[in-house]
Amino acid sequence: MANLTLYPATLQWAVEESDADPVALSRRRGLGQLPDWLESKEPVSVSFNKVEQLSRALHIPFGALVRSVVPQRRLEPLVRYRTVGNTSVQPSKNLQDTIDQMRFRQEWARDELLESGLDANPLVGSVQDAEHDDALADALRSTLGLDGRSAWEGGNSSDRFRQIKERASNAGIMIMLNSQVGSVSSRKLDLQEFRGFVLIDDMAPLVFINRNDSFDGMIFTLIHEVGHVLLGTQELFDGIGGQGNRKAMERAINRAVVKAVIDDERFRQVWREQLEEGQKPADAAESIADDFHLSALAMGIQAHQFGLTGEDTLEELQTRMNRHLQDKATRHQDRESHGNGNRTNASRVDTGFVRLVNAAMDGGRLAPTEGFDLVGVRSPQSYQGLIREKKLI
Repeated sequence: MANLTLYPATLQWAVEESDADPVALSRRRGLGQLPDWLESKEPVSVSFNKVEQLSRALHIPFGALVRSVVPQRRLEPLVRYRTVGNTSVQPSKNLQDTIDQMRFRQEWARDELLESGLDANPLVGSVQDAEHDDALADALRSTLGLDGRSAWEGGNSSDRFRQIKERASNAGIMIMLNSQVGSVSSRKLDLQEFRGFVLIDDMAPLVFINRNDSFDGMIFTLIHEVGHVLLGTQELFDGIGGQGNRKAMERAINRAVVKAVIDDERFRQVWREQLEEGQKPADAAESIADDFHLSALAMGIQAHQFGLTGEDTLEELQTRMNRHLQDKATRHQDRESHGNGNRTNASRVDTGFVRLVNAAMDGGRLAPTEGFDLVGVRSPQSYQGLIREKKLI
């Protein structure tokens, strides 16, 4: 495989960004020349395999390492004012790197769509505000084909998640998901830190979902983030109702999400029916969640807002959810490490985005290595497997 050109300034940035010891890295097989590369006055020629190895060692995206201009770390708006309680908190490097990767994809997609002469996505900012959650719920139903009156018939939560994900993608919203940073299995994303986020752009809105959540939880996050697209507002979703002065809007969006799937009258009715059958409130929330493919905690919060249950129910549901997610994390890690690699790659990347990358590569506007980096694969074989899974060939 042909060598790639690396630029010393970019390499120096990558080492500093990762807080790595270049001497220690140089002891790894294949990276013995790293100190020489860093001190070189001219660009250096490095094999593809060594660049790939360096990317893994530094936890720096492959595409960033081959840039001729040093990437600029900006103060990320999504996490600039993030707090826990009254204390300002810094985002983890895993979160920051994931946001950076998604922005890189979004910026490329925006440029490509503009170059193609396409108009802005009319969904972005199409709902004026979240204060009137009825309007947002109606828009979510229309965009995602939701019912609002009855439970979905047949299928399970994974089927429903894929269905809603496909509908969002068909509406021009790029849906990405992962349980880790890129393809690095040791860099697992922390569900306690975030469940998803949305990056607003009038051409290429992007939603990212933390794959470590349950399918019911991911359904709620996906619909919630599509709500932000409709409102035209960016957000990092932690699942607890927002940060600071954004709490009112976040809670209004959460109400709209539930209302889009099960309207208020129907919710009150099924809640009463569950209690009349002898169910405890937490069990009632789980039963309704099973029928409507949303998280039990979301059902409990909705009941609490209607005055149908108390804080103790929410505490019980939170405890159950944490226990379930801990069990799921172990099973999911084993499944991903032994599963179908092509299917896993395909599940992480939006189909419309892959189609856009594929067209650019076929048209000679995008080099293969750049295309592979954009969709998160490292070889022609993996790329062919990805587009087969996406049914693009």
